Amino acid sequence: MVSMVELERRISGDWIEAREAAADQYTLSKFFQLTPERLHDIARSLRLCVEEGVLEYKGALLRPVFISLEAMQYQSVSFVELELHDRPLENLLFVILLQRLVCSGVITLSKGRTVISIPTEAIGVNAILADIKQRIRLSADFQKHPAVKNIFVQVTIYQKEKKKMEDLLPTIKEDKSDTFRGNFQEVFQKIFDSIRKNYADLLAEEEARRLEQEGQSDILYRASLKSLVPLLNDQAKEVSRLRSTLAFARSDKYKTRAVLVSVFKDKAFFLALMDKENLAYARLCAELGRKSGLDCPPALGKRLGGELVRVLEKLARVEAPPQVG
Repeated sequence: MVSMVELERRISGDWIEAREAAADQYTLSKFFQLTPERLHDIARSLRLCVEEGVLEYKGALLRPVFISLEAMQYQSVSFVELELHDRPLENLLFVILLQRLVCSGVITLSKGRTVISIPTEAIGVNAILADIKQRIRLSADFQKHPAVKNIFVQVTIYQKEKKKMEDLLPTIKEDKSDTFRGNFQEVFQKIFDSIRKNYADLLAEEEARRLEQEGQSDILYRASLKSLVPLLNDQAKEVSRLRSTLAFARSDKYKTRAVLVSVFKDKAFFLALMDKENLAYARLCAELGRKSGLDCPPALGKRLGGELVRVLEKLARVEAPPQVG
């Protein structure tokens, strides 16, 4: 009974300390003693979550804990393995509290349009030029676009380099002709890459303009992120409870198995926290009137993940909060 009282006291104390430290990102980072290297590591892990963004990241840290706890139901308790989960759970708690700061508006969202990337590697250069020429026929002003000008500059360079190659080729010895051609092929490839890049920039600009006209330029600015704050607060509190319980089990070692069995029984409850967040994303998407409710929740998760990466990398570059006044 005494141990359980001590456990509850630790759970409560740890949560109060973390909650009070979560007033801003600088105090929060200092509270968890996060080095620039560790902040970069968290950012890298988030960046790798390309399917569902921050939700994917949370699940990747939470599920292994319960895999270990399940194994310990039938094996001797591994205190070393329990300790290995402390850092990931601390990272998870930090990220949730950081996300809460973003959603509450304490951390200002990044300015500017969402970066749009349109792959053009598979598009033939002749097809690109045909499209450009067709657009110019429809509107002569189109040729004034900087990307179009750059494309035609590259075409001119290509024509000059090709003529140079054809003029010099008869003078090249046969045993050196392959090397000679190879050198020019490298030049041509750089020209083609430049044409594709400028074409991609042109398409990305048009897509950004189209999305802006549809009011879909950046889902973070349109979604009611503050409605996520209570849910994130519950998430953080429960993850803090989980972390404190495992830490207590390691240190107390009295009735450890009973404590861990109790935690494992709550597996569905903890994983449901992620499901609730996904449902909350779906509700926000419905409010926005997105055409497809299937791809919007993951898009919101990825966008939030990207925003957290930006905040983490900025935190890694500064040692103290900016001074006001």
